[in-house]
Amino acid sequence: MKELESKIKEALDDFWEDRAIPTSDGGSIVDVLVAPVESMTAVEVLIELDKITGVKIPNTVIQAGGYMTKEEFIEKLTAAVVKHLKRKS
Repeated sequence: MKELESKIKEALDDFWEDRAIPTSDGGSIVDVLVAPVESMTAVEVLIELDKITGVKIPNTVIQAGGYMTKEEFIEKLTAAVVKHLKRKS
């Protein structure tokens, strides 16, 4: 599971880097993830996670309201995906 978790984190990091929008305080946000959970961008990351895990990941793993930091995005979404995978096994 650790290797799979590392792959998930790497994919989420790449996703964030590709779509992050710099903020005035030097941080960044992914503005479409701050939008409703049903956004097309949130669906895009789930498609990538489906490929990595071999399991259809539901959009319910996405935090409502989005993520304000890269760390929050990676840690919370990875934890939600791993929790989902453990329930499925």
